[in-house]
Amino acid sequence: MSDAKVEAAPKAKKNILLFAVIGLLVVLLIIVGGVAAFLLTKSSDPAADEVAAEATAREDVKKKKKKGKKEEHAAIFEKLPQFTVNLHSEEGDGILQTDISVEIADAQVAEKIKGQMPKIQGQVNKLLRSKTISEVKAVDGTDKLGKEIRELINKILHAESEEEGVISVNFTTFIVQ
Repeated sequence: MSDAKVEAAPKAKKNILLFAVIGLLVVLLIIVGGVAAFLLTKSSDPAADEVAAEATAREDVKKKKKKGKKEEHAAIFEKLPQFTVNLHSEEGDGILQTDISVEIADAQVAEKIKGQMPKIQGQVNKLLRSKTISEVKAVDGTDKLGKEIRELINKILHAESEEEGVISVNFTTFIVQ
């Protein structure tokens, strides 16, 4: 019986030693795998990492602005003075009289519009005078004219994106004679 106890003790030590070696190998494999994954995913060019991080940050800011404007934006309208211009065509001369209200992004844009009103009036007058009677009477003519006026005013206001400056142009009266 004493021989059996003597043989069992070395077997238990061998099992513990075997488990310890296997555990150590597993830990080493995990560490080596983690280091390898880190090195493979890390870019070799730090400047590229910075550019990618800046681009991601800019996109996040734009998304937040878009979300904020859509959620918080209550319609703000600014009425422009009435425009009366002469129109020319092959059939004869005519007159266009229109009232325009522009939907704007925020109250700051309203202040910019008021500050630039003489310039806006002059440019819109010029644009309206350049049109013919057939152009403004066409169904899609007013849509096209509204888009041109929007682009013109946004150019004067130095608006950079679709959500800045003038959002839409609305003709409240539109009389062609």
